[in-house]
Amino acid sequence: MSIATTTYKSRPALAVKTSALTALFLPEDGGKLASVTAADGFEFLCQNPSPDYAPLAYDGSYVNAECASFDDLFPTIDPYTLPDGEYAGVTYPDHGEMCRLAYTVTPRGSGVALSASSRILPLTYEKVITPQADGSLTVTYAVENRSNQSLPFIWAAHCMLRGQDDLRIVTPYPQGSPITYMFGATPADGLPLDRLSGYQPGLGRAYKYYFDEPSDGGFVGAVYRDSGHRFEMDFGTPFGSALPYLGIWINNGKFKNYYNIALECATAPYDAPDRAMQSGYCSEIPKGNRWEFTLRIRVE
Repeated sequence: MSIATTTYKSRPALAVKTSALTALFLPEDGGKLASVTAADGFEFLCQNPSPDYAPLAYDGSYVNAECASFDDLFPTIDPYTLPDGEYAGVTYPDHGEMCRLAYTVTPRGSGVALSASSRILPLTYEKVITPQADGSLTVTYAVENRSNQSLPFIWAAHCMLRGQDDLRIVTPYPQGSPITYMFGATPADGLPLDRLSGYQPGLGRAYKYYFDEPSDGGFVGAVYRDSGHRFEMDFGTPFGSALPYLGIWINNGKFKNYYNIALECATAPYDAPDRAMQSGYCSEIPKGNRWEFTLRIRVE
């Protein structure tokens, strides 16, 4: 196990190694998890093919920046404006603020902590990255609400996996579980929910759906069936204790010519706090409280 400084496409990076994986985090770029490779070098995350990194400016376009691999999205996915209270009129930016900040790096036990403060609200963000003796990697997230009001939010993983025809998504949900499509497809299209359907650069269908019910499992993962490589995110049991809902985004080439599937575990569904609340779902941080959970990444 080790943590060392390195670079990723010329950007400062932290290389976190266990017996099973190497993970590259970018402190100056939202703490992005830019790469996860198995011991044999197999890359699990979708990579932007450009050799030059495209930084995400604080007020820049998320989709026009690097827009690859694994970003932490908080306090929203789609833009959302607070309707009332002391911070009425404050807008959460597209794909959130957490992925737009530069983070301070400090040692923390056998791991390392990345921390930053919000520019729009009295919030502090922290993620503590720790390699584990069993070959896994844990990331403990914490958000502290120092305001005088409860703040609605969504935290979502934006974990873009490298697409292959043999990739299959594994979830705790039984077949036939109710879902809601966000964009790109309807039930009548009959598109697969657990796999890609063939790479067509610029043309292949791109669509996203949410499972409507919270999960009682403890993970979401993926298997590359031909090689047997596996990637898993474990949030403990029950899965719903911190991240009850799961969105899946499947891209067969329409978006940026990528071939990828994204695993989007979230505190609430439907991409923005207002849409979640309109459907009876809500996640919020009470005033003066700290919200935290631990994510564990495993590979084989």
